[in-house]
Amino acid sequence: MNRLVRVALTIGCFFTAIACYVFGVPVGGIAFIILGVIFEGLFWVGVFGKKKKFPSSESR
Repeated sequence: MNRLVRVALTIGCFFTAIACYVFGVPVGGIAFIILGVIFEGLFWVGVFGKKKKFPSSESR
């Protein structure tokens, strides 16, 4: 996946999680809080997700 797209999706998940928390907490909407937790999880997976391993120059 393109690096720019990955960063944009990660930032989008972060702001979507914040929006879900903002809407869910005052109203008591458990669905928004659950969605917030899901999007926050996706954000953290995007930040600390699997990195590509590049072959080292020592193995040549």
